[in-house]
Amino acid sequence: MIKKILKSFTFYFLLLSLAIIYMNYIGQDSHEIILIGLNIILNKLASMDAARDFMNSGPMINSKTVGGGTCLYWYLAHFISFAFYGLILDGIKAALNKGSKKVFGR
Repeated sequence: MIKKILKSFTFYFLLLSLAIIYMNYIGQDSHEIILIGLNIILNKLASMDAARDFMNSGPMINSKTVGGGTCLYWYLAHFISFAFYGLILDGIKAALNKGSKKVFGR
């Protein structure tokens, strides 16, 4: 069970998400370029007025960013979106493994 978790993309994407959130919290991503700008889903949400207003409506977490804080909803959305990316890659990996077993008879 542990070996399977350690071989999944989802596990490592969630660890990476926590690292990015922590970097933003301590001020290493003070303009939120890595947290929001490089995340396809969050970047799209940030460009839509209604979605951005909703994402900024939650409780603020004091961080060393330019704005002085980041809304908790952005952190949660980042974590969930990275879980989604990991699940997609795990699905692709499973499909490729299944296809190779059919082709090579393993």
